[in-house]
Amino acid sequence: MTTTTAAAALPVFFELPGLRGLRVARVGRQADGRTLELVEAAAGVVIPMLHHPSAEHGRVLAGRLRFMKGGVVTEYGPGDTWDVAADEAQGPHVVLEDGTRIALLRDGRSAFDDAV
Repeated sequence: MTTTTAAAALPVFFELPGLRGLRVARVGRQADGRTLELVEAAAGVVIPMLHHPSAEHGRVLAGRLRFMKGGVVTEYGPGDTWDVAADEAQGPHVVLEDGTRIALLRDGRSAFDDAV
């Protein structure tokens, strides 16, 4: 007997205009509007100051990131997490290692939604 399973769809990444070396994939959207995004970035990428219209909850999956929020700079590595309130300014952020991967759970829309 042969068993087959459907292959999970791979995320489709897009590079944001003006941010070469940073790719974002929308992995899922819940009925309540929450979204899950996967970010991949190369060392040296600088993500400028920005804000999202909904809360952001992040986790570093691999690599390192220098993250700025409220004038405080924190370096995050694998397993580290952060929360940013809706419309709270954040950045600039600096990617410190090639292959940095970040999971972002948002409570709604993202500033990236209008970038593509």
